[in-house]
Amino acid sequence: MPAVFVTGTDTDVGKTFVSAVLCKAWGASYWKPVQTGLDSDPGDTKTVKELVGKDLITFKPQVELQKPLAPWRACVLEGEPFLKLEDFKLPKTNDPLIVEGAGGVFVPLTKELITKDLVKQIDCPVIVVARSQLGTLNHTLLTLEHLRAHDVKILGVILNGKIDEDNCTALKELGVKVICQIPLASSVDEVTHLVPSLTELINDYN
Repeated sequence: MPAVFVTGTDTDVGKTFVSAVLCKAWGASYWKPVQTGLDSDPGDTKTVKELVGKDLITFKPQVELQKPLAPWRACVLEGEPFLKLEDFKLPKTNDPLIVEGAGGVFVPLTKELITKDLVKQIDCPVIVVARSQLGTLNHTLLTLEHLRAHDVKILGVILNGKIDEDNCTALKELGVKVICQIPLASSVDEVTHLVPSLTELINDYN
């Protein structure tokens, strides 16, 4: 079954909530390959499981770090060995798989590697989660330009937060595939109906 990598245009754009929505909508499993910030947070795997439900299949992160920093800096401060791309393999599952990245596509995993390199290593298409509000045009277009420059497959953008039709329209007019807009919600069940099927999304890409 297909795997989809979920990245964001910035910190706190709602990547984890959107990942949970996609897991629920598509009956997908969940994997966070690199988890930081465990000294102050239980981690995104636990959060997604709580949002989706106990039946969600999750896979243990390949790398777990305590500091709420970019993986490279967390490794330096914690004295942990630097990440190696060859250590990352997609978990085997019969379900679709949502892979949530750490931060955005340019977050340093080491001094030489960034999240984009991890995406290329595991070789799956990307969904970009972006804010719906002011500033999203710049952040979204920069993220997409970087991914395209490195021949990464992009399924589209999900706008998360208070609905802003003008920003959505502007992105579409600029040639961006907006998959859906997810408004502020207290549970994933409120918004799963907004997400198109994974088959439809992949067929649209192809």
